[in-house]
Amino acid sequence: MTERHPSDTPSFLLVSVGSYQNRGCEAIVRGTMEILRREFGPATSARLGVVGNLDVVNTQAAAENDLGLSSFALAPPGGPRWSFGWCAEQANKRLGTAFHPQIRDLRANDQSPSVVLEVGGDNYSLDYGKPLYYIAMDRFLQSRGLPVVLWGASVGPFDTDSKFAARMFEHLRSLSAVVVRERDSYIYLRANGVSENVHLMADPAFVMKPVEPPLGKIGYAIPEGAIGINLSPMVAFYRGQHPADVDLKEWLAFCIKLVKSAASLNRPILLVPHVGSSDSGNDDFALLNPLCEAVQHKVGVPIQVLPQGINATELKWIIARCAIFAGARTHSTIAAFSSHVPTLSIGYSLKSKGLNRDIYGHLDHCIHVSELTPENFTEALRVLLANESGIRAQLQIRVPEFQARAWSAGAILRKICRTPLP
Repeated sequence: MTERHPSDTPSFLLVSVGSYQNRGCEAIVRGTMEILRREFGPATSARLGVVGNLDVVNTQAAAENDLGLSSFALAPPGGPRWSFGWCAEQANKRLGTAFHPQIRDLRANDQSPSVVLEVGGDNYSLDYGKPLYYIAMDRFLQSRGLPVVLWGASVGPFDTDSKFAARMFEHLRSLSAVVVRERDSYIYLRANGVSENVHLMADPAFVMKPVEPPLGKIGYAIPEGAIGINLSPMVAFYRGQHPADVDLKEWLAFCIKLVKSAASLNRPILLVPHVGSSDSGNDDFALLNPLCEAVQHKVGVPIQVLPQGINATELKWIIARCAIFAGARTHSTIAAFSSHVPTLSIGYSLKSKGLNRDIYGHLDHCIHVSELTPENFTEALRVLLANESGIRAQLQIRVPEFQARAWSAGAILRKICRTPLP
């Protein structure tokens, strides 16, 4: 048996996060490092296994501004036709094999960490298909005697597939800890027999520090009293249509109507992309840049869009300067909530509802994308503006509670670091 002593400096491996092109993924990492360093000291470092294209991950690693973080690529699920990942996925589906290219990448970057954190946010749900990729990674790491912690996650529901749900709950019980980020996930897991190792924290992004962008990086002054709006092509796939039936041109036209309607509130509008991607169906810039061009000179208020290259900490600083905010990307709303900005969530999954219940105690400021219209969008923004001071006061009370909950999760990891390992 190998025992971790309290005096040992633990090492951490963070896996399953996407690249920083998704600023929500970056926010999870930045907040997690804040928690680790508060608990284990400012010299704490980590390896970061990023699910994504090798060139993208290498570019991220070269530009990393945290000297205690080093990144390597984990082969993503699937891939182009006839690629190794695609062939492995087809074999697994048709032959029942278990080829997992990401395991090869983990072996190549083996540095025997003290604890492994699965930091992928909502990977353990059915929102993006069955999380077989992540289960395989967990089991490989566990086979090496490493404690694996599902960290800051939204989990489930798995109710549409009872057989898989039973398998999922059994797997979650096998982890060293399941640390969830909203009460709905906590209650759901405990109701389904995952109770001994489940803990409640807040999303790590609640403790990410904002950083003012260098002069000139934005290109213009943030307008006073602006309505910040994040819209995404990704949420179009959750409006109730079959994914193959989603028309992104139609979604753009719909979003134009949303912003034109919001302009009737006579406030400047700041469009806030939160995810960049080579896939237009997941690229906020591919939606918000043409949206801005289409609307900019057709309404009576200034409308601007943020440029590329602004990182997660800088986006949080910018969002904090909005009067109110509406966001489709979860971490754009967390940046707003944690900056005490009254926020409307455009929801598509469990996490937005859970977050709103935890923050506000209700879903009055959360509209599911399938129910979104220009009229109810604008009315929801009007309500936020009319109650801005009261909502800010509420957030000033609630947010420190969330931050304390995020900080407290460090103690869970300290306890795991002290336990004997095989």
